[in-house]
Amino acid sequence: QEYYITPPEVRSQTLKWISEFHSDPERKDTTFSAEQLSKYNGSDPAYPAHTCVMGYIVKLESWVFPSWKGHTITRRNLLQFNGKSLDTNDIRFNQPRFRPLPNLNECSEEEKEYLYQNLESILHQGGTIVARLQDFLNDQKEYPNDDTI
Repeated sequence: QEYYITPPEVRSQTLKWISEFHSDPERKDTTFSAEQLSKYNGSDPAYPAHTCVMGYIVKLESWVFPSWKGHTITRRNLLQFNGKSLDTNDIRFNQPRFRPLPNLNECSEEEKEYLYQNLESILHQGGTIVARLQDFLNDQKEYPNDDTI
């Protein structure tokens, strides 16, 4: 199956922003819990809209689907990529089976590319990585050598 191919300059900029996050002493060790993230749904000015892809929490600066706000959407993206129902399988914080979150080492290269493209779509529309999702990081611990997290 043919999919969109990310232009090299787009991916390069995305990787630069990720690297800048990891190099920034103000941000690199900042984590949110899924419970904290759930408050950032944009309904309260004190909690502007944020979402999370691949464990990166992004402050949103442009329109996104309402279902993305205050939610980690890695599972949701994988469901969509694999043609599964979002209505029955997109599990939000505080719902049964929320954990474990998807493990990137269990994803195919095509799935990882789809996730990167989703992160890129948010970052290239003005989003900023502000933290990592601790629940996601904890669920990746079984595979500590993964260079994508």
